Amino acid sequence: MGKIIIITFAFMAFAFYELSDGSDFVSIADEKRVSTAVVKAEEDRIAAIEKAERLAAQPEPVVAVTPTVVMTSAVVKPVEPIAVNSEALALDAEKIEGGVAGVVEVAVVEPEIIADLREVTAARVNMRDGPGPNFDVIAKLTNRQQVEILQDPGNGWVKLRVDDTGREGWMADFLLTTSNN
Repeated sequence: MGKIIIITFAFMAFAFYELSDGSDFVSIADEKRVSTAVVKAEEDRIAAIEKAERLAAQPEPVVAVTPTVVMTSAVVKPVEPIAVNSEALALDAEKIEGGVAGVVEVAVVEPEIIADLREVTAARVNMRDGPGPNFDVIAKLTNRQQVEILQDPGNGWVKLRVDDTGREGWMADFLLTTSNN
């Protein structure tokens, strides 16, 4: 009797699998979501065509442009930063006010760029292809692994570069230590 029950359940499972299209099964929710996306895309396409036709039918506005020419000149030479003598500065100001032209020396100092380095705080986290959980996982990072922050748009996700591999991706910012900047 037990064998007949097992055979019956096996037959029913196989019949259910075949009746639900087997490996080609697509849920009704997925079908509705796809059909809604197709309808929305078609509506967007039609709206774009109508807008292009309206813009093509409108004549281009004629705008009068008055050219303005400004002539100026300056001589800028990069120099090393030096200590400023206040008396010499006052004399130079008098020369300029008196109409004496001269060369203005500008000290060009490159700003020091400090990298935003952080560490992973969780045991094992996903690094993704884009800023969100719906993007593909491209790597797994472990606790205390160092990363350099490349972008922080402020939406809870940061673009980063892994120090030891150089690989770039996105991660939720709460999984990292706070910024050192």
